[in-house]
Amino acid sequence: MNKIKITLTAVVATMLLIIACKKNELRQSPFDGIDGKAMVKINYSCPYFSRSTAPIIPNRQVWIRINENLVSSPITYSTPYPGGGLNTGGNSFADYLSVNPGMNKVSIVMLYQDSTKRGQDSAVLYSTDVDLKADTYQTIHFTDTASNIQNIITFDPYDKPDSGWVLYKFINLIPNAGPLDLYHGTTKIASNVAYKQVSDTFRLQAGVIGNWSLRKKDSTTTLGSVYTGNANSVANQRVFTIYARGYDGLPATDVRNPRVSLLYNR
Repeated sequence: MNKIKITLTAVVATMLLIIACKKNELRQSPFDGIDGKAMVKINYSCPYFSRSTAPIIPNRQVWIRINENLVSSPITYSTPYPGGGLNTGGNSFADYLSVNPGMNKVSIVMLYQDSTKRGQDSAVLYSTDVDLKADTYQTIHFTDTASNIQNIITFDPYDKPDSGWVLYKFINLIPNAGPLDLYHGTTKIASNVAYKQVSDTFRLQAGVIGNWSLRKKDSTTTLGSVYTGNANSVANQRVFTIYARGYDGLPATDVRNPRVSLLYNR
């Protein structure tokens, strides 16, 4: 009887050890297969003016159409869709839309709020044709405003990093700031990234918290607002795209001033 108890105790201890070793790993959904589709995320980061104090000017709501079909709920600056990120709108998931690969028309629109015209566009802010790759996760980033709106496609890693690490890349979406350096705490982790350009992929140790900030190339002065680091931004085995957004030259009270955001890729 004592032998049985000892054996059971050993089995339970082993199981608990396995669970403890794996508790910080990011599990992959069994439904992640993409079956020849293009997996697409939209990063709406067009910094139109808004104000939360009187006289209030709301952060405008927009919708996304792909091939004339509405594919989003209403979103505002700055929101990755579907899914979300840190210092963004949206949620805490790394979701993507499943789209037929090849040429697709993607539009940012505003809809009539009048019930008699429900679902009809009141304005098309931007429309473009993009070539979407099969069996690939990709993000279409939109930045700037009015006739200056631009789009940039980044290709997102599918595989998560080893346990104990977090994977990142950095894209500069600020039209008027020139090349940027990205800092985590006091460490420069991406250097001289020009407007609409993307850094190489890099990794940081999970759990090492530091503030995220921007500087103009080789400057010692922080550009815009610092994003206060937290555990979510260095969560084990996460994959992020970090992006600089807004416009240079605006005060911290203006929601369009330069800021750092992180969107979830995995």
